[in-house]
Amino acid sequence: MSKDESKVILVTGASRGVGRGIAEGICKPGDIVYCVGRSLKTGTKVSQFGLELNSSLEDTASEINQLGAKGIPVVADLNREDEIKKISDLITQEHGKLDILVHSACQIHDDLVQPKPFWEKSTELWSMVEVGLKCNYMLTHALAPILIKTSSALVINISSHGAVCYMHGPIYGAQKAGLDKMTHDMAHDFKAHDVCAISLWSGIVLDEKTELISANMDEAYAEFLKGAASQRFAGKVIRGFYETKDKMQKTGKTLIAAELANELNIRDLDGNQPISDREQLGGPVDFSDSVIY
Repeated sequence: MSKDESKVILVTGASRGVGRGIAEGICKPGDIVYCVGRSLKTGTKVSQFGLELNSSLEDTASEINQLGAKGIPVVADLNREDEIKKISDLITQEHGKLDILVHSACQIHDDLVQPKPFWEKSTELWSMVEVGLKCNYMLTHALAPILIKTSSALVINISSHGAVCYMHGPIYGAQKAGLDKMTHDMAHDFKAHDVCAISLWSGIVLDEKTELISANMDEAYAEFLKGAASQRFAGKVIRGFYETKDKMQKTGKTLIAAELANELNIRDLDGNQPISDREQLGGPVDFSDSVIY
């Protein structure tokens, strides 16, 4: 693949979970994938919900390299504007373009999934909004000048059904709903520059955390997971969507990964088709096309 044909891709939250899977699933040989997160070294563990999870940008980059692309780990705290600027300067100076930007970073507090009212949970949950909404905005803001200079660039914000149903409480819902609306409004500003922006609900993903939790659950939970997607599925769907010629028709929309995969005839790594949770959890909101400056 020539330098002009290779794609420059940036994925946040790429050290583990959905973000890592997207970084690995989205790439093709010759691509350059910047993997952004806070845990660099192989062997790094983070504690979440009482589980010890692997978290390493080096591991993600290594997997990408084995797939024939070039994975580049970038350690950054996206709460800091100076570190966001370093990322923007790096992409601009090294490549002069950014084909795909995927926001998957999210701050998770152990209180999040506790079955109790919000006033009995820590107010530290608000960090979800800081990382999952503010940081997405700040990074996209910094990268916008290069995105609008790139032919047919794509911006993806990873969201969930929590935007429309009660899921983990009001902070989680507010962050996801805010992300969907912010994507819609960014798409309006990007449209004249042929930059597509969508919010993508990835659905249940079989990452390390889900597999560890399922080992201690009953058969009903195992049955529920049969419709779940592999860790790399969302990345495959995003790449397939990027390569469509009419993606601007969907700019500003919130889409469900399983449904978009069906439309694009994309299957998971095992050949199965993950199931949309629209019927059980609800579907995306249709925002108004009205514009007021």
